[in-house]
Parts: sequence; structure tokens; C-alpha cells
Amino acid sequence: MVDLDPGPGAGLHECARVALLVRERLESVGLATRPVTSGSKGMQLYADLEGTRSSDEVSAVAKALAEHLEQEHPDLVTAKMTKTRRPGRIFLDWSQNNAAKTTICPWSLRGRARPQVALPRTWQEVEAAAAGEVELTQRTIEEV
Repeated sequence: MVDLDPGPGAGLHECARVALLVRERLESVGLATRPVTSGSKGMQLYADLEGTRSSDEVSAVAKALAEHLEQEHPDLVTAKMTKTRRPGRIFLDWSQNNAAKTTICPWSLRGRARPQVALPRTWQEVEAAAAGEVELTQRTIEEV
């Protein structure tokens, strides 16, 4: 899983742009991905690894991917957890790939006064959002 966490001044539009970059890199090594708006602020991209890798291995690959995209797109992506690096950028949270952590799964509700849903999205929606043609939004259970 690749967790896209927008910093202050960034949102789902920037997440969509970064999601396309991540998809391109993962597809180049034969991994298909599925996008999900998180039900919080950002997005997650899921890739089926068929249980063949440990969480440490997956985390190391996710960190390398995040660092590579940060080098290529420093105004859009950060691989560093430091809060001061996040304004206007998308933090690729590679640390979420850890056997000791839990993650929200698609169709889960976030614990809020008006719960939002971790909603599976199509790549067409993400592409349109990245191009500025539509606005992706987090959705509540009533909107789904």
C-alpha cells in the first residue's frame, strides 16, 4: 500500500497527480494498483503482492519509491515525515507498510461526527482530477 498524505495547502488534486506517478512506476515493474480515497484527507494505492514479501521488504521498496519521486518532483512530493517538509506537498508515507500497524480498508468508515468512507475510485476519476477536470472529494456514507 502507498499512502498519500497531503500536507497543508495540498489536497486530493495533488494526491491524484502523485497517484499517477506512483501508478506509472509500479506498472513498470508489473504491479497493478487500485486507488482509494482514504475517507480522511488523502488517498491510498493498493497493489496485490500475493503475500510473497515481508512488511519490512515492502516498506523498504515503498521508501525507495517515495525518495525517488521526491528527487524527481521535490515541489510536489516528500518522503520525509518531518512536518516542516509537508506544506504544499504530498507525503508518501512508506512507514504504513508495517506488520505492527493497521490501515483503513476500502469501504471502511472513519470515526467522525459524519463518517466518511474509504472509497474505491477508478483510474479515470483520478486522471480527471489530476487534469483539473473534476474535483475528487471524500464522501460520507450518505453520499455513496
